[in-house]
Amino acid sequence: MTRKTDKQRLEELEAAKEKLAAREKAIKSRLRNKERKDDARRKIIAGAIALEHGKYDEAWGAWFRQVLHNEVKRPADRELLDLPPLQED
Repeated sequence: MTRKTDKQRLEELEAAKEKLAAREKAIKSRLRNKERKDDARRKIIAGAIALEHGKYDEAWGAWFRQVLHNEVKRPADRELLDLPPLQED
């Protein structure tokens, strides 16, 4: 039985370290993707509830539309929400 040299053991450890780093990166990536998907789903659900509630509560709906009008800046987003374009100063 031959003993491994320190250089061989170091190479094995470095290879194992790289493999663990790759696994760690993959797991972190999956977690970030899940967090983004969960956040998007929360926003979709909350937005759907808010839009639906605005149909039944006229005062709240007017307030919500005003909030959207004040906060949504991107032209494509404003168009999607049927908001008028922003006036340039």
